Amino acid sequence: MKPAPRQQRRHTYAAVAAASGMLSDGEFHISVWEDGVEVWVTQMGNLMNMNTAFIDRDNGVVAIIDPFNAKLWTEALEKEGLEPTHLLYTHTHRDHAAGYPGMMKRFPDLEVWGHEEARVPSLLGNVVFRKVDFTHTWDNEPGECVEWSAGSVNLVMTHSPGHAPGHVTIHGHGVYHAGDLLFVRSAGRVDLPGGDSRAQQRSLVRAKEILSGLPADWRLIPGHRYDNFRGEVPDWISLGDVLQHNYFLAHITIPGED
Repeated sequence: MKPAPRQQRRHTYAAVAAASGMLSDGEFHISVWEDGVEVWVTQMGNLMNMNTAFIDRDNGVVAIIDPFNAKLWTEALEKEGLEPTHLLYTHTHRDHAAGYPGMMKRFPDLEVWGHEEARVPSLLGNVVFRKVDFTHTWDNEPGECVEWSAGSVNLVMTHSPGHAPGHVTIHGHGVYHAGDLLFVRSAGRVDLPGGDSRAQQRSLVRAKEILSGLPADWRLIPGHRYDNFRGEVPDWISLGDVLQHNYFLAHITIPGED
């Protein structure tokens, strides 16, 4: 059978997910940003982990943030004739790195990125963490943004510690993937090993600055689908809504704000 045109496949995926209201486990919502980069979002696992991928078909780039289930990701990509090229980690808590062993077993040449400060050998004995062997690292200071690109995928990584050492947020192509810094109405906990409440507060202030400068109709993808908003528990909300309705952001004053 002749494969469907790419644009038709994209539309079909997006329509299926949009019709469901909320993504079921392993269901993908796929949209195409104005520059042609595809943004895949899915929810996986009993902790409702949210994963985001950025795909540039023309250059063979598939960069996945915190892949939870290697089998489900591999199957979805194979249906489109794709395979992962980059893994991008917001932090190395076990749930966010759950798919790491399976991904590396299937694709041993993957580039694996994370923040240098997420390498904390003293914490690896704790059940909360999983050892991830980064092939490349960012080393920006807390609150500092660095650009990252592969093919036509252009992202910004912000070092946002507090929930975990070396935590980063990632934004570009219409989405802000918050990891466990922010959820729809709340923020990440700081009582786990390596947590730092003061660093978390500074990271939230910086996040509000960044979000306030991005288009209000971009999506915030939280690390987990936890919070009730307008009668449902959504996979994402707009940046405009999160700035208004997230309890922590609404009560933070950034320097120079009236």
